Amino acid sequence: MAAQVDYDKCTMCGGLTEPRCVEICPDQAVRVQDGRIVVTEFLCEDCNECGIVCPADRAIWVPLSAVTF
Repeated sequence: MAAQVDYDKCTMCGGLTEPRCVEICPDQAVRVQDGRIVVTEFLCEDCNECGIVCPADRAIWVPLSAVTF
């Protein structure tokens, strides 16, 4: 299962050039499309790096049962 996004909580926080979750994803599975965060499921390796850097409370996260580290 890939990272999940709660669009009601996502603030599109600012990293250096893109939202933090996009910048931190080691697999380039998280991107901005049509003004919102999109996760490409087959690229996401469930590392939860995106969830760790997200300043909003669980706006993006990997369900604990899917975490692979």
